[in-house]
Amino acid sequence: MRSIKIASRASKLALTQSNYARALLLELDPDLDIQIVEISTKGDRDKSDFLYKTSSVGFFTSEVENALLDGRADLAVHSLKDLPTAITEGLVIAAIPKRESVADALITNTGASSIADLPSGASVGTSSLRRIAQVNHIRDDLNCVPLRGNVETRVNKVAAGQVDAAIVACAGLNRLKLSDKISAALPPDEFIPAPAQGALAFQIRTDNPELNELVSKLNDQPSRITAETERSILATMHGGCSIPLGVYSYIDGDTINIEAMISDVEGKNLIKLSKSAPLDQRQQAAKALAEELLNKGGRQILDNIRDERENPSD
Repeated sequence: MRSIKIASRASKLALTQSNYARALLLELDPDLDIQIVEISTKGDRDKSDFLYKTSSVGFFTSEVENALLDGRADLAVHSLKDLPTAITEGLVIAAIPKRESVADALITNTGASSIADLPSGASVGTSSLRRIAQVNHIRDDLNCVPLRGNVETRVNKVAAGQVDAAIVACAGLNRLKLSDKISAALPPDEFIPAPAQGALAFQIRTDNPELNELVSKLNDQPSRITAETERSILATMHGGCSIPLGVYSYIDGDTINIEAMISDVEGKNLIKLSKSAPLDQRQQAAKALAEELLNKGGRQILDNIRDERENPSD
């Protein structure tokens, strides 16, 4: 194996992540010939509205996976939070490298250093239902507005005054060397991130054991444990990346601590729960926490969102 083709979305962040994978692979074997194949996805093409109003899964990933399956590429690099929890037949996540920051970032043009500091009526750009719900819960006098496009576009819209603030992932800003744009990193135990936020997934076909042996050397086990634990809660709740769910986990010795929230869009009914368990019981703990969220009102929240999608008021 001397040649590897990496499938990547065409955004600057996705290409940065794919080039990061390329650099890691070249550290393992400098003689590799590695090319990046750019793929356009539905999520990149459709920037029209709030993401949660679509019921699509794999909004940013399905076309990239297809490039693997049809042989145009050998390896795909995904933001793990975008990947559906149902594994596509014929594919496997060979490695989850060391995770970047899990936190969300507040970017403002008002001088505010927290959501609490934003002026009343300020517009906050985000198309994430999870972020909208938590902003509304903290400040019901703010105005969440749709904000799509790549990370640089969203940062520039704040700078241009098109919105007063935006919330994006710290990980993307850090990878793009835009950390200086962060007005505040929102503590993940207070403003809970998306499941597996900050984690990358290196995905390959199951019929390529030689590549699997190589790529699996890039796996960071603590990152894999926390990301997969968070995603197991999402899977238990049968949700995609566009439900109002936040999950954050961290390892302390032989214990994993998990915090999760689900909320209605208005942020009036925000349910937040936590659980700790031995590392070897993390899957059982995650499933139990997800069931508790559903039973305490999460199921009704999800039913209401499905009804809204299927029967939009306008």
